[in-house]
Amino acid sequence: MGVLLALSAGAALVPGLVPPVLAADLALLALVAVDFVRSGDPARLTLRRTLPERVRLALEFERTLQLAGAPPGLLLEVHEAHPPSFEALDTPLGFPERARFDEAGRATLVRRYRASLRGRFAVGDLRVRVRGPLGLFERQKRFHGEQELAVEAALLHLRETLLFAASERWQDLGVRTLRRRGGLSEFESLREYVRGDEVRCIDWKASARRAKPMVKSYQVERGQELVLLIDCGRRMRAPGGAGEHAAWTKLDWALDAALELAAVALRQGDRVGAAAFERGLVAYVPPAKGARTQALLSGALFPLQPSERDGDLAHALRELALRHRRRATVLVISDVADPLSLEEQRAALAAGSRHHRLIFAALDDPALRAAAEGEGDDAVLRAAALELVAERARSLRMLAASGARVLDALPAEAAGPMLAAWLDERRAG
Repeated sequence: MGVLLALSAGAALVPGLVPPVLAADLALLALVAVDFVRSGDPARLTLRRTLPERVRLALEFERTLQLAGAPPGLLLEVHEAHPPSFEALDTPLGFPERARFDEAGRATLVRRYRASLRGRFAVGDLRVRVRGPLGLFERQKRFHGEQELAVEAALLHLRETLLFAASERWQDLGVRTLRRRGGLSEFESLREYVRGDEVRCIDWKASARRAKPMVKSYQVERGQELVLLIDCGRRMRAPGGAGEHAAWTKLDWALDAALELAAVALRQGDRVGAAAFERGLVAYVPPAKGARTQALLSGALFPLQPSERDGDLAHALRELALRHRRRATVLVISDVADPLSLEEQRAALAAGSRHHRLIFAALDDPALRAAAEGEGDDAVLRAAALELVAERARSLRMLAASGARVLDALPAEAAGPMLAAWLDERRAG
């Protein structure tokens, strides 16, 4: 193309160059026309985009794009509109996806995304560009349409938590084994007969093998009720992670830990419910059993975002007491109030403890704890952080005087202490 421009400029000065330059221009025009015809019409392409309906926060997921109806071998470029909270992992920001149509005139593009915010989002319009076989002409078409997907809590440690739930150690901690007194239950083990055992529990084959009476021992699980009460107020807007999870708020970690604990409790046959509060309850799922309950809990909690106002724990506990009158273990996931509101928070826990067994999980500030532990050279900052840590410890002791069990943990590490506290309550209940 540059050569032709130079020749055209030269032809203006040398008349003898006009015929060859004109012939070259006509040849180029013919090639462009051929490239245009052979490039096909992008408007005739058939397009199918496949996305999962639900994905996990900060975990990778795939979008598949299938196009058909173009001449083989053509180069394809696709620009896709996606939310700012979606990171495209395969291509740099702003660059298109590229592929070639195969011999059947089909092309498949797979793109990996990762979402940094929870909620409902949509992947939007597609701009498809097809380049002719000679690379002289490009045609493009915009395909309008959006596909929604839900970004839910990541449940980072769910697999490990469920494995622990199925272990013998969990059974020792979380399930009471009782002597069977009628009715059906799960077989646990064989043991020697003791006076008072029911004759129908004797295992005659085992007794013959061991030459002494042996009875079947059964276990009975005591199903209990757990309600997860999650603060969506201003305090839960604070950052709660580091590294690849630096964008996670305390609320993100709270939902992750709550849903993992729900999965464990449901696996053990307990009834599990959840509620979220700001001024009052903004979400509520009554306690229930079964696999479907986990989906109901996740569906109710994943869209929640922290508010700009403080959560009203007293109001939330009163409303919960009206909605759920049976005594249950209520796990409140929040943080310590500021000194001016601390007495209200303590009084709310004291009043709530009269209706339910309360566990109050206070999510600490990772940056504050790091500063107090001396991660940095700023002595003034460390002194201020140490004073705030001491004030927090005093506040926690004051809240513990309410009668609720009080926990203090970093957001990313809160699931373990919450699980242990719930196990203690379940064993004692």
